[in-house]
Amino acid sequence: MGLAPRIIIILFCVGYSYGQRIPQSLFEPIEATAEQRLRIHTLDTMKTRNFQQQQELSLLYAAVADYQNAYDAMEPLADSLVNDFTFQFIFGGIAGILATELPKVRSLPYVRTMKASFEQAAALNPDHLEVQLVLLKLYAELPWILGGSSNKAEQKVKEIEAISPIEGHLAKGYYNRIFNNNKEALIAYLDAVNEVKNCDLELNPLTNDAYYRLAVLSFYLQKEVTKAECFFSMYLEHYQQGDAYPKSFARYYMSKLAHPELVDADMEQILQEYDGLTAWIQNNFK
Repeated sequence: MGLAPRIIIILFCVGYSYGQRIPQSLFEPIEATAEQRLRIHTLDTMKTRNFQQQQELSLLYAAVADYQNAYDAMEPLADSLVNDFTFQFIFGGIAGILATELPKVRSLPYVRTMKASFEQAAALNPDHLEVQLVLLKLYAELPWILGGSSNKAEQKVKEIEAISPIEGHLAKGYYNRIFNNNKEALIAYLDAVNEVKNCDLELNPLTNDAYYRLAVLSFYLQKEVTKAECFFSMYLEHYQQGDAYPKSFARYYMSKLAHPELVDADMEQILQEYDGLTAWIQNNFK
C-alpha cells in the first residue's frame, strides 16, 4: 500500500459517536517536502487540469494531510473511479477525518461518503484486512440511523477471523468491549494473546496496530514483560504514518516496563482518554 493510503488508514479513527480521534498533535508531524509543495503549486495554479492531474493533486493533498483540499479534489473523480480500490479507500478515510472535525449536523455528508466508500472498497477487495477492520469500527460505533449495526459488526468479526485468526480474536474482543460484554471481550483478548508464544508473527496476516494491542494485553493480562516489550518494539520497528497509536504511547509503555516506579501522570491520563483498550483494562481489570 502506498504512502497516501497509509497516511489515511487509521488517522481516520471513527470517534464519531463514542470515542475521540487521537489528536494529530500527539503524532509526529507530517511535513510536505519541497518537491511536494512545488508540485502542488504547479497543479493547483493550472487553469485546467486533466483527469490524471486532478487525481495526482488529490493524492498530494492527502499525503501532506491537507484533507479538505484533498476531499474537494477527489469528489469530482468519485463517479469515474468507483471501481478503483485505492481511491475508494483514501476517499473514505479523508471523509472520515473531516467528519470527526465538524459538528455532527455538518458532518453528515462526510459520514455517508465515508461509509459508502469503505463499503465499496470492501466489495472490490473483500480479503483486505485493514478495510474490513475499518468497517467493523464503523458498524460498531456509528449510530444506527447512519448505518451502524451490531449484526453487520458481528459479521465483520467473522470475515476478519477468516483472514487472520489473531486479528479475529482482537476484533471479537473489540466488538464485545464496544457492546459492554466485558466477560466475552476478556475471553477473546486472552485467546489472542495466548495464541502467540512469542512476537515473531511476520508470516501471519497482521496489522501493525495489532502488535500494539498484543503488547498491552501481554502486559496487563499475562504480566509478561519480555513479551510486551517485544511487541512494543515490533510496533515501533514497523511504524508507518497512519498507524493508530503515536510512537510516544509505545515508548512510554516500554519505559514503564523497564522502570515501573516511574509513572508519568500526564501520559497516563492521555492513555485513559485516547487508548480505548488501555482504559478498558485499567477500569475493569486492574
